[in-house]
Amino acid sequence: MKRRRARRVVAALFFGFLVLLALSYRPPRTKLTALKEEIAPTLLREAPGVRDTARFRQFEYVETRPSESTYRLRALEAIGFEAQGEQIFRLKDAVFESKEPGTGRTLVLSAPRAEFISLSKAVKVFDGVRIEGEGTTLHGDSFRYDPALRLFISDGPVSAVRDELVAHANEGRLATRDGIVDLGGAVRVRGRLEGGRTVDLTAPKVRLGRSGQLRAEGDVVVKSDDGILRCKTFERSPTEAGDELKGQGDALLVVPPRPPQPDAPFLARGETITLTRDAKANTAVLVLTGVAGNDARVDLAPSPGGGARRATSASFTLRLESGALRELTSPGAFDSAEEGSVRGKEGALRTLTAGFGRFLFAKETRSLDVATLEKGMEFADGARARLTAPHGTYRGADDTAIFSGDPGSPARYRDERGTLVARTISYARRDDRVDALGEVQATYAGGGGQETGLLGGAPGEPFHSRSETLRLLVATRDMTLTGSVQAWQKENVLRCDSLRLSDVSRTLDAQGNVKALLRRKVSGSTPAAKKGGSETINASGDRLTHHEADRFVRIAGHATIVSGNWVMNSHDADIRLAPDRSIEYAEAREEVVLEDRAMHRRGEGKKATWRPDSDTITLDGAPAAAIDGTGNRLTGATLTFRQGRSRVDVQSSESVPTEAVIRPEGS
Repeated sequence: MKRRRARRVVAALFFGFLVLLALSYRPPRTKLTALKEEIAPTLLREAPGVRDTARFRQFEYVETRPSESTYRLRALEAIGFEAQGEQIFRLKDAVFESKEPGTGRTLVLSAPRAEFISLSKAVKVFDGVRIEGEGTTLHGDSFRYDPALRLFISDGPVSAVRDELVAHANEGRLATRDGIVDLGGAVRVRGRLEGGRTVDLTAPKVRLGRSGQLRAEGDVVVKSDDGILRCKTFERSPTEAGDELKGQGDALLVVPPRPPQPDAPFLARGETITLTRDAKANTAVLVLTGVAGNDARVDLAPSPGGGARRATSASFTLRLESGALRELTSPGAFDSAEEGSVRGKEGALRTLTAGFGRFLFAKETRSLDVATLEKGMEFADGARARLTAPHGTYRGADDTAIFSGDPGSPARYRDERGTLVARTISYARRDDRVDALGEVQATYAGGGGQETGLLGGAPGEPFHSRSETLRLLVATRDMTLTGSVQAWQKENVLRCDSLRLSDVSRTLDAQGNVKALLRRKVSGSTPAAKKGGSETINASGDRLTHHEADRFVRIAGHATIVSGNWVMNSHDADIRLAPDRSIEYAEAREEVVLEDRAMHRRGEGKKATWRPDSDTITLDGAPAAAIDGTGNRLTGATLTFRQGRSRVDVQSSESVPTEAVIRPEGS
């Protein structure tokens, strides 16, 4: 019995020892406590209150996703612990690598500190992070990695370097899939682009893409070699020849002059501005596009050849060479204006509208060289002149505009004194000259204070003309017409081969096949004068001149004057006009032949004087002769013919006797 009891006691003690041993068992730690201070002591301090930790040297995590990137996370040292049901690793001197399938693009991140969550695969790096890949380097204090979006997101300010561009921002993001860097906050990007062009960009949001892609949003300001651009959205894309810059949203481009070139600065505005640049040729094409109610606009600074200029249209295309404007094209309707250097009563604003326009600027100066206008052009030189035509051309060298019409739609010129219509009209502003060609029609009023009009016509009446050509000197009001000229002012009509009129000197000079019709008030004691009537006088010759100061109309060469029944033919003739628009007298000289058609008689002599107030003609000669219809002949020194009377008064002189030859009736 004692042995049995002893065996039971021993068995109970052994069983109790086993139970105590089982209850007191603890699993061994990953690393020995003796290595605590040898592996990342700072990492341990970053995890206070954590009892169980796993400590590592040469930590590495690799994950490969089908059809997606492979990324690898390495660190020199690490600790691992569990928090809120997730396994967390704190890393020292961490390196993150991401490799895209197919393209082989690799992104490398390095940071003094990192945190890795094994379940979500999220990574956080901090304490001075450096990210490199595809020519881009991104710096920041702290980043978070979102594995679902494959995106690194900064927790503070960042700086980025891509090729020769340096960017600073309040925050940044890097997509590992396509290598795109998104910067936010007060972003500034400076440096050189491909080809050596400089850029300085500020915006709230900026995206740096691969191969030189650049996008900015917000209140964007871009400074480059070609100017300063303000817009809401900006994009830059490389091309084979250079690159393309595109600004959208109330875009404004300021292009300053480039010393030592004298090119003037200009402004370009539009809802969209696109600048395509050729780095090798140092040229650029600028396209402006407006929106409904807000057209694109170009403003040019004053130049030696003119004042400040502006133009508006739905769209513009500009060509630049070395940053200077060389060509401007409006493919559609546009309006433009040029402000003169001196304002005055005449107006100093020149305006131009057309359905199409192309303007070329001289390389040596900043002045407009050549302009081509189409589709309904209208030009106004202040209050001085206005021209309209289907087509137009401007030459800057001589400041001359040439406007041409189409069948049924001629060119038209108008100023404060009249209008001009022709197939082609040339306006030389520097010389203040207008030239018209082809089916020219003109209407002009004389200057202020005039007493008489064309050939002593009624004052204040407009002057009309038709001709093949016309030249008008605007300042002196000197007008020259050629080619089948017809001119009239109320009842007075003049036809000739060429005609010159001066409004300043109040002179008229007509040449070649001159034919004039003058409507005159009848004066004197004749029956027509007593009735207050008027008569028409026809005059013709090789040349006709008129000077209002002395009130003389002179006809030279083959002169003919016809009034009622009187016809006077001579070599030269003068008509003296009275202040009341009547004729004081007319005088014919050299080889005078007088015809009284009512009395069927004629006279021959050296000088004839017609006085309308008495309706008589005095004929002088050596001798003067009168011949009636029956052949009777009368000669003397002076013969006086009276209209309506068959009698002729004869006066002899010492050298010229009187002689009469009478033929009896029936002889």
